[in-house]
Amino acid sequence: MWVSGALRTIGDMTSSRMLLALPAVAGLLVLSACGSDDDAVGVASVASSGSSSASSAASSAGSSSDASASQGAGGSAAAIDFQDQSGGGDTAVVARVSAPEAGFVVVRVDDDDRSDDNTVLGSTSVDAGVSTDVQVDLAPPLDGDADLEATLYADTDGSGSFDEGTDQPVAEPEDADDDNDDDGTDDDVVDDGAEYVVN
Repeated sequence: MWVSGALRTIGDMTSSRMLLALPAVAGLLVLSACGSDDDAVGVASVASSGSSSASSAASSAGSSSDASASQGAGGSAAAIDFQDQSGGGDTAVVARVSAPEAGFVVVRVDDDDRSDDNTVLGSTSVDAGVSTDVQVDLAPPLDGDADLEATLYADTDGSGSFDEGTDQPVAEPEDADDDNDDDGTDDDVVDDGAEYVVN
């Protein structure tokens, strides 16, 4: 009897200790769980933000390298804008040239009805970057109205002067949209056509 009473007393004491300890353990579990969730959310959020930043950086690096490939050392995408014009037949003006590196603007006849079709009439050098109102002297001068084509050439041999046999036309950038104003004869190079009316 005494043994069973002692056991009951010990059991009650253990139970009450456990009951007292239970809220503390439950509180630790709740706090631990909350801390865990917050940490997990924080870690997930940091990881997500990190991977987002990493993919943004990778995407940006990809864009930069694509842009560099189409722009070259001068930082400008290759393009040319040659507009219809009139004049005395001895000079043509190219409205805008964007050159990735120093080179030449070459103007030639682009008129199947003329015997001098595809003849180079003149060239002028351009610096890397954007140039506007680029004047090209035509020799021989035009004696009548004609369709002309302006093409951007690289200084392939590095001589500083245009050599039709050596210098190569600049390739059209891969990312050039299909709606550009290029109406020259060769879609693979940077060129543009214009009508020239002799006054």
